[in-house]
Amino acid sequence: MAEMVSIILPTYNRAYCIRRAVDSVLCQTWSDWELIVVDDGSSDGTEEIIAGYAAADNRVLYHRQPNNRGVSAARNEGIRLARYEYIAFQDSDDVWHADKLEKQMRIFDERPEIGLVYCAMQGIRQDGSAVRIPDLSIDRKFLRGNLYGLLLQGNVIDAPTAVIRKSCVEKCGGFDEGLSCLEDWELFLRIAGEYEIGYVDETLVDSDIHNGGVSSHVGGYFEARCRMIAMHRKALLEYGLFDRVVERLLLMAKETGVLEQVSKILQNML
Repeated sequence: MAEMVSIILPTYNRAYCIRRAVDSVLCQTWSDWELIVVDDGSSDGTEEIIAGYAAADNRVLYHRQPNNRGVSAARNEGIRLARYEYIAFQDSDDVWHADKLEKQMRIFDERPEIGLVYCAMQGIRQDGSAVRIPDLSIDRKFLRGNLYGLLLQGNVIDAPTAVIRKSCVEKCGGFDEGLSCLEDWELFLRIAGEYEIGYVDETLVDSDIHNGGVSSHVGGYFEARCRMIAMHRKALLEYGLFDRVVERLLLMAKETGVLEQVSKILQNML
């Protein structure tokens, strides 16, 4: 029997685009999955749209949060509801290529020590320019295996590109609901501290990066980044990365015009 995957899709008032995301799951060549749509309190007809999918395909499940609690809480609820041993994440404004799951699950079969497998993502910035994550300038040999040191410095894994063994999440914990953004980076950093990471060096996810999500809000980003540095300060010091990471953050804050505010936030958290 093929390995089963629980796909968690958090959403909030995205009725205008969620069909593309769900359709891209339905088109997967790997058909052994359940799709758990966690509605974080939408008021725009999302429930009716997903009800139509659920009526046509019993692999599609709908769960409504009683209150809007944010993407981390929605994903954590999806993890609690997940019935299968692998967990994948989809976003309501992203599109998977049809062979995404198949190529990732193949790596799990080949490498039982792997805890997470991710792939590349293609997106569009707010200025209309294209971006690929991970960036092509990164040596491919550093993108698989032990990623802990790399992830301490910056993120190369976006949530919709990742498939994780559920046992890894149970050991490392779920998404930090205290972070307003960067919550996927922080979780994947914890997982990389415990497990080897697999990588499919192909662009298998298309994303609208210019969608106005939480990561586009400057204040939220810097506060979350400062908190991550404080949380992982010991490891940053052990790897000799602390000064470099802080310098990079403060340079970004200076370029954005919020150096004084960010410096104070970081000092208070450290």
